[in-house]
Amino acid sequence: MNNYKEVVEFLFEQYPSYQKKGVNAYKPDLSNIHGICKIIGNPQNKLKFIHVAGTNGKGSVCNFLYNIYQKAGYKVGLFTSPHLIDFRERIVVGEKEISKEYVVDFYKQNLERFKEISPSFFEWSTALAFSYFEDSKTEINIIETGLGGRLDSTNIIMPELSIITSIGMDHASILGNTIEKIAKEKAGIIKDNTPTLLGSSIEQESVFKKICKSKNSKLYIAESNNKYPESSLPNYQIKNWNTAKKATEILQNKFKLGEIKNEPHKYLTIKGRWQIVGQNPLTILDIGHNEQCIVELKKQLKKENFNKLFLIVGFSKDKDISTLLNSLPKAETYYFTKSSNDRSIGPKILKTKFNKENSRVYGNYKEAFEEAKKQAKKEDMVLITGSAFLIGDILNEFY
Repeated sequence: MNNYKEVVEFLFEQYPSYQKKGVNAYKPDLSNIHGICKIIGNPQNKLKFIHVAGTNGKGSVCNFLYNIYQKAGYKVGLFTSPHLIDFRERIVVGEKEISKEYVVDFYKQNLERFKEISPSFFEWSTALAFSYFEDSKTEINIIETGLGGRLDSTNIIMPELSIITSIGMDHASILGNTIEKIAKEKAGIIKDNTPTLLGSSIEQESVFKKICKSKNSKLYIAESNNKYPESSLPNYQIKNWNTAKKATEILQNKFKLGEIKNEPHKYLTIKGRWQIVGQNPLTILDIGHNEQCIVELKKQLKKENFNKLFLIVGFSKDKDISTLLNSLPKAETYYFTKSSNDRSIGPKILKTKFNKENSRVYGNYKEAFEEAKKQAKKEDMVLITGSAFLIGDILNEFY
């Protein structure tokens, strides 16, 4: 198998992937990732990391940190998930995604060697990232957990700093059915004698304080400063910016930086987070996949200048659908649809549960998007939200 596309499709189909199979792909154990990393020489033990977990905001904090250190001249590795369009988005060094050739070569070298362990797709991806960062001779690597923290495949690293951005009710079937249980799972990335940073106004702060004390981990909390009048970013991204900026201050002795301008929008390149992709009507993509996200989304909508809202929504099956539907902002028309991902819930189910006359069902996300754009006038807003998979489909198809 010599073709990049064939390799990625094979790995997706052959090995359990949370992106495709949800909870059935989750392996609550670190033995697999330890095993395959040992086979490739434990590259993670030769690298420096910042480790980031959290219900929401972790991807954006990682992106801020990556851009801050990148602009300062460091060679930076970035590992995030899921990808929106192409798998290579997950692994970046400098300003370039991992090459197709490296992905194919890694697969060829390790398919037989990994066979007995039978790692998940995310374990494959994590080992690939560590290997690529070692070969690229990175100076600092920003690592986002895939799910949770304690038993996440990324949690075999020894970071310079552990960051927990926020805590909310998501992935409850895996991480626990209470905020406290979820907080303890996220806190699993806290390491002995290594500093920890919490996002501002985080829930269950007492849980983290107790664990940090037991591990002799110095605890920092990001500021709640929203005073960036020139920023075009939504408030939730300003919160993430404050977390990232605090992280750089904590690590100043290890990774020296010059002055960081208080212009957060210049340090954010992540897709799918309040991403403006069109005007007249204003068209925005925002992953918004849990209740906490939708609450922040509604706060931002109050600050925007538009007439009517046309809302395209698609969720994954493993979400608390009733809570999410009840949290949706008021809209002129709701377009319930589904992404191309197998985990997407049927739009008819969404409409039935939502039970409002101004909602419509579209089995095809393309038709939903085109109809919303057709109905909206230039002074209106079209907002697409609910799932990373839906956002990825829209980006891939139209942008």
